[in-house]
Amino acid sequence: MLNSRSLGGGFVADDMGLGKTLSFLAYIIVERQLSILWREVRKSRDLKDGKHLVEGQTNAHATCPQAGQPGWIVCPCAPSSPTTSMNPQPGLRMACVPPALVSSWWGQWKTHVDTTHPLLGMRIVVDHPAAFNDKSTIEDLNTQSTKVVNQDRMKADVFRKDRNGGKGYDHPRDHQAGWLLLTTKENYGKFAKRFESKGQVLDPENPGEWKSGIRVALVFGIAMIDESHEEFFKNKGRAQILANLPTRNCSVTPFIWGYSGTPIAQTPRGLEGVLWAIEKHSWVDWATDPKFQRFEWKQLDAICKRFDAQIKSSTRDDAAVAQIIADFEPFMVNFIIRRTSSTDWFGHTLMKLKPHVHQDVWLKGNEKATNDTAAFEALFDSNRKVMLERLQANWDNFPEKRLSDIRPTLLWFNTMVRETWRSRLLATFPGLCKLAHSQNEADRLTLTEDEVIGFFRSPDQKERATPYGRHLKNIVETSPKCLWLYEFITQLNTQQDWDNQVEKLVILTAFPQAAFILKLVSAIYHLNPN
Repeated sequence: MLNSRSLGGGFVADDMGLGKTLSFLAYIIVERQLSILWREVRKSRDLKDGKHLVEGQTNAHATCPQAGQPGWIVCPCAPSSPTTSMNPQPGLRMACVPPALVSSWWGQWKTHVDTTHPLLGMRIVVDHPAAFNDKSTIEDLNTQSTKVVNQDRMKADVFRKDRNGGKGYDHPRDHQAGWLLLTTKENYGKFAKRFESKGQVLDPENPGEWKSGIRVALVFGIAMIDESHEEFFKNKGRAQILANLPTRNCSVTPFIWGYSGTPIAQTPRGLEGVLWAIEKHSWVDWATDPKFQRFEWKQLDAICKRFDAQIKSSTRDDAAVAQIIADFEPFMVNFIIRRTSSTDWFGHTLMKLKPHVHQDVWLKGNEKATNDTAAFEALFDSNRKVMLERLQANWDNFPEKRLSDIRPTLLWFNTMVRETWRSRLLATFPGLCKLAHSQNEADRLTLTEDEVIGFFRSPDQKERATPYGRHLKNIVETSPKCLWLYEFITQLNTQQDWDNQVEKLVILTAFPQAAFILKLVSAIYHLNPN
């Protein structure tokens, strides 16, 4: 709440599993509480009914005459209250998330948000048609963004065209501070288009001037994107949704937030998209304001280009790296809020782990398999060469889009990891290399995701007739990791967990190919050990 009002937003970068989704839901609820409390305070001061302290109270220790409600933040009428300096933030709330996370977000809302509280009036509108199916309840269906009643309630109080030539602000309605739009980048544009109309809008090139344009009758007070590290470039993906929030016909400056456990995993540019949106919607000009000058996009861009130059340099320059870190540190200190499982929380750590055993597993490599994998990967060097040439051509032909001052001579690390996926797969299952080279067409594998997804869709008996199934014994016996896993599962089957329940095992993999192999291993060797 403090960062929103002093900076315009920032990042929540709590470790995975610490409840970032829940923290955002809690945040919009306490912002709603603040709006309601201020409404009650102003009403009381107008009536002079004594229910709240009058404005200008000089006693620094005075407290609100009203008893606080359980679960509510402290009343802003008292000068000692931390909320007394916080103005309410009107307008709708938005969470723009990846499509795969809509159900998870909606589930958290259903579990934790009390929509029956008469004062709060919390409501969710789900702007994702795929979230609804024949199992959806009437209550679920009533949250659809296509419902006319929802659209009417989310529409701003529109400035009339016959007043002042239509040159005026649309205003948020009071109840909208309790409404959350759960959307995706794929759906938001279609949703917002329903609220468009021709009219007068503020001219970004001439502050204070109006011109003909498209008005959008939506006023957002708080907007966030989840997994902000996935699409972090300025004006790209979900970050573009934040940058293009409709603010040219309203006076509300939205609070902008990016949520990610790893906002700067590979590059300082991980902050770019969200910070650009904050700067664009700011109530001051960052280029001239002393407080914000060092956070201007141009400053971040320069740091990123220096960082990129060091990554690509063939010589190490510790002094240059130290300076980059020093220049970037204020961005992290000011804009990033981060907690880990060991963060103190009311006298104890944030997470209390159940009794558990942590075990690192080290497996000896196979030199022949390593050499075979490298030789196989080399067959695809031409594909990566084409990608690099395309990257260089873009750098040569579109100088205004350059993210680095140095012409690329190598693919980015993340790109190389993605493009050498075969090596990662063969490192775990060296036996697949033989099948990839097989002279027998019936046994030959391309190892691609499309190929194995086709196998996944086959009946169980046909899965065993695939090259993966026919050669499963060799695939398993040439994989140290798979052999260890077989023994580990066998051991788990003989014991119970800490709660005396059957042991449960979760295996994470980025490869459908690995999942398919493990499915066959489980079905053949564990579910049917004979």
